[in-house]
Amino acid sequence: MNELQTMWSISRRKSLINCPREYVLKYSNNQNKYINKKKKPGNKNIEDIFIRILREVMIEKLEDQRNGIIWSERMTQLKLRMNLELEIGKKILNKIKNSNSSFFEDLTLSARKQLDSLWNTNIFRRIGSNRIKRWSCLDRIKSAPIAHLDIFCSPDLIFQVNNKWHLLRIDFLGEKTTNFEDLEALAMVNWSINNRNLPDLSKKYIVHILKYRNSKWIYQRFSPSDILLQQSKQLLEKDVHQMNQLVNKTGPMINLSIIPLSNNPEYCKKCNFKNSCPAKKGLAKAKIEQVLSEYNFAKEKFDSN
Repeated sequence: MNELQTMWSISRRKSLINCPREYVLKYSNNQNKYINKKKKPGNKNIEDIFIRILREVMIEKLEDQRNGIIWSERMTQLKLRMNLELEIGKKILNKIKNSNSSFFEDLTLSARKQLDSLWNTNIFRRIGSNRIKRWSCLDRIKSAPIAHLDIFCSPDLIFQVNNKWHLLRIDFLGEKTTNFEDLEALAMVNWSINNRNLPDLSKKYIVHILKYRNSKWIYQRFSPSDILLQQSKQLLEKDVHQMNQLVNKTGPMINLSIIPLSNNPEYCKKCNFKNSCPAKKGLAKAKIEQVLSEYNFAKEKFDSN
């Protein structure tokens, strides 16, 4: 029996939009708990590892900074190297080095430059100079209930200035702007309002987004209103409704052949399910074959009636 979809996160939303097939495989049977993104060695995605390690090292560096320990560039790079090596694993790391001897060094250097430039953004400079005194890093695995939904969209960093609570999300991948980016960002406010430890008034919050694109950090700021928060909530509800429609479409036998494929071949390149996907030999060809298959299935069903 297909599970009722109740969980919403930006990652789930992006998966639903970018590749419905990936959503079904990755999320549809994981409605009881947050997915631990640490994968088995054979299924590791370097991009996922890169982002996760950046976030882990960022938090460690911030906490040390709070305690008066300032990292050098060399220390930052060493931490990144050690964590990346540990997470990727020796077997995969050796394969990477054998196929491209400079790849891992370039990856580590890129991660260090990204963190260094993050520390030069306005918010991190204010934390470093103690102009922002009250701040805390949050874990993305904590959910908050909104009606029948469980939303996973906590900020990465929360800080208080005067009587305002500032919610910061850091996008290390720097994906392109969408038409609903403001409503996605304001989901953090809905999460915060439904968190017992934070204020329940929208006017108490300001939302900040830092996204890394084209080797620089792009800053966005959103101010919530009751109307925008309601629209954000409606977006979440609509997404979860579409998730349930998609999962129900697969039927009790989980028929993936009728689930739409991705619209972007670039998205396929980083997919953990590409080796078993009809699009592994070409997305355009797979889409044509899927249309023909659906037509034949509908024709057989019609002829049998």
